[in-house]
Amino acid sequence: MRKFVGAWIAGWLIGIAAQAQEFHAVATLPSVAADGFYRVQLSPAVTPYLNSTFSNARIYDAQGREVPYVFQEEQPLYAHQQFREYTIVEKTQEPKCCTSLVLSNPDRRPINNISLQIRNADVSKEAILSGSDDRTNWFVIRDRFRLTASDNANGTAEVKAVNFPLSDYAYYRLQIADSTSGPLNILKAGYYDVLTYTGAYAEVPVRQMLVTDTTAKKQTYIRLMFDTLHVVDKVMLTMTNAPYFLRQATVYARHTRTTKKGDVAYYTPVTKLEVSSKQASEVYLEAVKTTELMIAVDNENNPPLTVATVKASQLNRYLIAWLKKGEAYTMKFGPDDLGMPGYDLAYFRDSIPNNPGLMAVGPITALHKPQAEDSTPTIFTNRNIVWVAIVAIIAILGFMTLRLAKDAKKDS
Repeated sequence: MRKFVGAWIAGWLIGIAAQAQEFHAVATLPSVAADGFYRVQLSPAVTPYLNSTFSNARIYDAQGREVPYVFQEEQPLYAHQQFREYTIVEKTQEPKCCTSLVLSNPDRRPINNISLQIRNADVSKEAILSGSDDRTNWFVIRDRFRLTASDNANGTAEVKAVNFPLSDYAYYRLQIADSTSGPLNILKAGYYDVLTYTGAYAEVPVRQMLVTDTTAKKQTYIRLMFDTLHVVDKVMLTMTNAPYFLRQATVYARHTRTTKKGDVAYYTPVTKLEVSSKQASEVYLEAVKTTELMIAVDNENNPPLTVATVKASQLNRYLIAWLKKGEAYTMKFGPDDLGMPGYDLAYFRDSIPNNPGLMAVGPITALHKPQAEDSTPTIFTNRNIVWVAIVAIIAILGFMTLRLAKDAKKDS
């Protein structure tokens, strides 16, 4: 009897351990034309199988070996500085006197600084900055200031900014005194333009949209229902029915909690949104995973508005991996508590090209249907509980083994 119980517990232990490492979905990746890095896009069709940190995906080759990857996501907004050169229309150098540099500002952009790229030099000089609209009549902008060049340890040139009051002259003249030392070698003159970029997004398909106006609460409810769990990073809303309006709205995410009494749905506020007649309203979310978004627009004493367009979008995310030509690859999706893997490739991000080839994940086969909502963990779904049970059962098995050994010794 004791042997039977021990065998049964051991079998249950193996089953639980296997369940703890089980994948719930699998997909194929398309073959590649050449060896190299590729971006596997985690599209809206893929994210229902991913956890909130996008860490439970693994790539395997035909031999069942893990393929290292690095996770990458677009930035919603990011700025980039770009050096734009001014045209140097005149550059003269008079020995033992001065250097004169005339720059063109054809668009007459209001500026308050000029950046000079100067060959490394350990010297300080006096300078005068003037402005003109016709290159004949010059007016002082900054008089007798020190221009100090220094040594750049990381390169052969250094960028120095000359700051001055905001002005919009068509031409600028920089005069540098060279009476006590040789001239500076000025390579370029220009300004730094800050360019703002937005990340790439993919539209999340909306299964159904319901709009309800309530006069009692003076609100309009816009419900966006998805076919399954989706990650939403941005919502864009356009409303009409009034020439001028400015109203406040709140975005909610729907969740469901499974309890002993059944499923209970509830909405949690995510962010605020301003709805305006001037432009489309756009709000950024932080990877909200839900089956439904609800936008509650406060109408106050105004008549309800009409929804013209509404769109939910997901920020593009990728797994970047080195793939080989002719090799078959699959992507597998594990349980939600499967953490981000540790690969050596993470230390070589600077070796990955800026824009590797892009590929889409093939059809996904669900081995176990992903949970549509939040649920209360049970002994079979919570991995922490599972592993505690495994340790406890190992201890019980060890105790029973000792008892059996003692009994066998007594019998002998």
